[in-house]
Amino acid sequence: MKKIILLFVFTAFISCETKTIEVVKPAGEWLVGNWTGKKMIPGPEEDAQTAMDVIMGYADKDFELMMEKSADTVMFFPEKGGEIVELVKPFDDFLKSLQEPYDSIVRTPYNVYPIRPEGSDNFTIVTVPFTEIRYAKDGSVEKERVIERFWVVDGKVVRVNKWAAELN
Repeated sequence: MKKIILLFVFTAFISCETKTIEVVKPAGEWLVGNWTGKKMIPGPEEDAQTAMDVIMGYADKDFELMMEKSADTVMFFPEKGGEIVELVKPFDDFLKSLQEPYDSIVRTPYNVYPIRPEGSDNFTIVTVPFTEIRYAKDGSVEKERVIERFWVVDGKVVRVNKWAAELN
């Protein structure tokens, strides 16, 4: 009888399945505005992909894709001048004007990381650092290191902040 009980207990232990539960550890802190005091957590991959689609869409002159991934109004903070540009759909003419001097643009992203304030279910900030090489129609070449930060709400880009520095 002891052997049967021992066999039953041993079988029960072997058949137990260990479940691993990942817990997201919040980090950092939102310092201003509606989310003040909230910690940050990883955002969804879909929002990271939205930002990547916009970044590569610009380089590929796929303005239709950029419109698809953008809200009806997008606030653009360029790296120079300090003036906020409010883009209202359709804003493909604005994008074409930025690309007018260039034959082609090559962007090489380093990484993409989405974060969102704890408690948010529809707002993500996606940051993408990349290099950009612009081949001008006059034969010159411009190189920059760029960081673009996208504010994504309900899966659509509503704001883009850009920082750039010359790349030798």
